[in-house]
Amino acid sequence: MLSEKALQEFKNLWKEKFGEEISDDFALEQAVNLLTVFDKIYRPLKREWVEQNPE
Repeated sequence: MLSEKALQEFKNLWKEKFGEEISDDFALEQAVNLLTVFDKIYRPLKREWVEQNPE
């Protein structure tokens, strides 16, 4: 669950990006969807990988 502050920040970012106000319910749904996708694709980098491939 998102905190009220996090939800408001998400709504502010949405308004900046898309120029529209969204409801709390819609914001919560979209934020959870975004976090779910991020959770599925994000994998922490192993220290060895970073040390072997400095950029």
